[in-house]
Amino acid sequence: MTSPAYPHRSWLTPHARATRSPIHGTGLFARQHIGKDDIVMRLGGHLIDNDTLASLTPPYSSLTVEEDLHLLLDPDHPARYGNHSCEPTLWHTDATTLAARRQIAPGEELTIDYATHSGVATWSMTCHCATPTCRGAVTGDDWRLPHLQLAYGTHWTPPLLTRINQEQTPP
Repeated sequence: MTSPAYPHRSWLTPHARATRSPIHGTGLFARQHIGKDDIVMRLGGHLIDNDTLASLTPPYSSLTVEEDLHLLLDPDHPARYGNHSCEPTLWHTDATTLAARRQIAPGEELTIDYATHSGVATWSMTCHCATPTCRGAVTGDDWRLPHLQLAYGTHWTPPLLTRINQEQTPP
């Protein structure tokens, strides 16, 4: 399955590097100052449907880019090391582009809240971010949480933003 709308290869700013993370294994860290709204990475890979995603054996990284369509991330690119945090430094500007949510200092870990791009209701993981607002677990239904909807505004992948808007619109 291919689509020109989604990149095949990931891209990561040269201002970041992969190294050991206190959150989990390897993470991405700022090598120098990254300004608010600076593009930090574009995720790439190949498209798979729900059935194919369900048949995979972890570990793998994916994000929901359309209903019943997921981008299985390029496994050979450092962008795959972007760890989850309940207080992320990055957020989505579109389905595959992540930008700095705020000013990021050199040495800070570049993180994303996986809830903003995980749209499979049966998916979950234990969270190890240890932030003051840590949820303890991240699920494919976290897009439904009002405090996350408020915190991230429109910074969700398009299908999750559509789901949020549909739930907020009275019948």
